[in-house]
Amino acid sequence: MKKLFALLPGVCLALLSLTAKADPTLTFNSVPGGGDIGPYSMTLGSTNLLLFCMNDQNFIQAGESWTVDVVNAADPSLSTSYKEEAYIYSQYNGSNATDVQLALWYIFDNTENLSGDMGAQSLVAAATDLSNPFYTDGGLSGYTLYLYDGGTITDQYQNYSPQNFIGAAPEPSSLALLGSGLIGLAGVARRKLVRG
Repeated sequence: MKKLFALLPGVCLALLSLTAKADPTLTFNSVPGGGDIGPYSMTLGSTNLLLFCMNDQNFIQAGESWTVDVVNAADPSLSTSYKEEAYIYSQYNGSNATDVQLALWYIFDNTENLSGDMGAQSLVAAATDLSNPFYTDGGLSGYTLYLYDGGTITDQYQNYSPQNFIGAAPEPSSLALLGSGLIGLAGVARRKLVRG
């Protein structure tokens, strides 16, 4: 019986890693506000997300899905443009979706016409100012990028590659918290058995 309890922490850790592994398939559901301005209703595996797209040169259709790399915006290997996208997205307040979307598109396609849209112009100016405290105060870690990884596309729209998306970093799941609690309990049980 003691051997069984000695194995319990390892089993719990293995189960936690299996349940925490997310399905890397992103599916486009709809644009809740209509048109082509975010946020877009997306699903990553079984998790529903509201995301903004970062490039307007590609097109997608409802039901299309593709594999992605899920990357935190604080990842040092990301280019400056992705960090600028994170800043712009951080300024989304629920009522400025058009400004945010146009500014996001502009970062990767500076032919996007921002004349007459002072809100989008202001967002781009602040994002491209690399002395912006957002880049040094840990602000980047609050945002996640969903980047097409070149893999499988299902229900592809014509020959367009899927778009890349950005959103807030997900909160830790209750399942992960439960798993870490189980690991702690297994450790306590093991310690009591070793002493007893």
